[in-house]
Amino acid sequence: MNNDSSALDGVRQLNTEELSIFCLKLSMMIKSGINVEKSVSILLDDAASDADKALLSQIYKPVEEGDSLSSALEKTGRFPSHMVRMIDIGQLTGKLQAVLTALSEFYRREAAISKMIRNTVMYPVVMLIVTAVILFVLVSQVLPVFRQVFRDMGANISAPVAALIQLGDLSKYLAMGLAVLFCVLIAAAGILSLTPGGRARLGKFADRLFFGNKLNIAISRSRFASAMSLMLSSGLNMGEALGRSSELIGEGVFSENISRCRDMIETGGAFPKAAAETGLFTGMQSGILSAGFRSGITEQAMNEVARLCENDSDTMLFRMVNKVEPTLIVILALSVGLVLLSVMLPLIGMMTAIGV
Repeated sequence: MNNDSSALDGVRQLNTEELSIFCLKLSMMIKSGINVEKSVSILLDDAASDADKALLSQIYKPVEEGDSLSSALEKTGRFPSHMVRMIDIGQLTGKLQAVLTALSEFYRREAAISKMIRNTVMYPVVMLIVTAVILFVLVSQVLPVFRQVFRDMGANISAPVAALIQLGDLSKYLAMGLAVLFCVLIAAAGILSLTPGGRARLGKFADRLFFGNKLNIAISRSRFASAMSLMLSSGLNMGEALGRSSELIGEGVFSENISRCRDMIETGGAFPKAAAETGLFTGMQSGILSAGFRSGITEQAMNEVARLCENDSDTMLFRMVNKVEPTLIVILALSVGLVLLSVMLPLIGMMTAIGV
C-alpha cells in the first residue's frame, strides 16, 4: 500500500503495486515467527496514512475476533478474489508465508508489466499529439502571416503556399472535430473501465491497436509463468495450478493453450513437454522446467522461467519503442520541412527578383 491511497470506499480494489507491498510486509512478519493477528496489529501501528489505517483496522478487527485472514480480507472488498482464495489455500496447507511471498512477487511482476505497457503506449501517443500541434500551429498561425506579408509586398502567392493556407483554415475545424472525438473516446473508455468486462474489452482493443502477436505472446507467457510460480509455491497440484492460472490470464488464445496443456497432462503427459507443444513456453524454457522437474526443484525452475519470460517481454517492449521513436521523428521532420520550404522558396525567389 502507498501513502496516497484514497479513503476506504468499499469499492476500489488495491492496485497491483499496493497488493505486492501488503503481501511482502505480511510475509516478512510471519517469516520472523509473528502470528497473523500480531502481524496485522504491527502493520496497523506503522500505517503512514489514514486510508491505510482504515483498511488495516477493517482487517484487524475480524482477525482479533478469531476470523481467518482470508475471510477478513474478503470482507473489506478491497482485495481480488483470487488473492483471497490463494491465502485461504496457504492457511489450509500451512504455507501461508510462502503463499504471501509468491503473491508479492506475482503482483510485482504484474505491476511492472502494466507500467511498461502504459509507457509503451503513451510515448507514441504523446509524440503524435506533439507532431499534430506543431503542424497545426504552422499551417493555421504562421502561414497566414506570410500570406499577409506577400500581399503587402505585392507578390503573388505560390500554389503550394496557397494550398497550405487553405489547409490551415480547414485544420481549425478539423482540430475541433478531432478534439470532440477524443473526448467521446476518453469518456467511453472511462465508462468501460468501471466494469471488469469493460476493462477486458479495452485490453483486447489496446492489444490489437498497439501490440503485435509476438509481443502479446511474450507478455502472456510472462504473466502465465508468474501465475504458475505462485500456484506451485502454494502447494497446488499441476492440474489445479493450470486451472487457476487460466483464470488469472483471462479469455483468449493463450488461455485456450493452457486448457490444451491441462488436457494433455490429465492423459499422462509431462508438463514441460506439454507446455512446449502447446506454445506456452519456448523450447529453452521448457528445457529448464524439465531439468527442474527431474531434479525435484519444480518451484525454483518455474521461478527461473518466470524471470526469463519477464526479461523477454521487457526486451520486446524496448525494441518496439526504439522502432517507433525514429519513425515519428522522421515524420515530424519531413512535415515541418515541407511547410517551411513551401514558405521560404517563394520568399527567396521574390527577394532574388528585387535584387536583395
